Amino acid sequence: MEEVLHHLLDQVEGAFAAAIGTLDGLLVEGVRRKRVDLEAAVAEHAALLRQAKAAYAGSLGTPRVQELLVGGHPVVGYAQMVRKANPRPQGALPRGEHHEELFLLLLMQPEANLGQARLQTAKAAEKLAEVAGWLT
Repeated sequence: MEEVLHHLLDQVEGAFAAAIGTLDGLLVEGVRRKRVDLEAAVAEHAALLRQAKAAYAGSLGTPRVQELLVGGHPVVGYAQMVRKANPRPQGALPRGEHHEELFLLLLMQPEANLGQARLQTAKAAEKLAEVAGWLT
């Protein structure tokens, strides 16, 4: 997984950190090129994704949110959801509402190419599906 994240950083100019996180806010894996608190970044983006899912479910009738972009300065955060290919049986799952839902997080400078970030993050998610049995 670390190799996939390093490759993602190599492919998006202006990106300085990449991570895999859960919607519970836990960091699964992360890489960085400059000092940044990836645990905090994953936790904050997980909270935003959960809120976006709830808002879309309530107002638009669909709880599925695939992407989230937070434009800030000096950091832009882009998150893309990833889901498991073959979920375990209901009884075998650990407690927690969002245990099976993962997302890729890419942190970048405001000047980074967002189109390239979306494309390369989607490719990284596909690679994770091949390596670890996860699908986007």
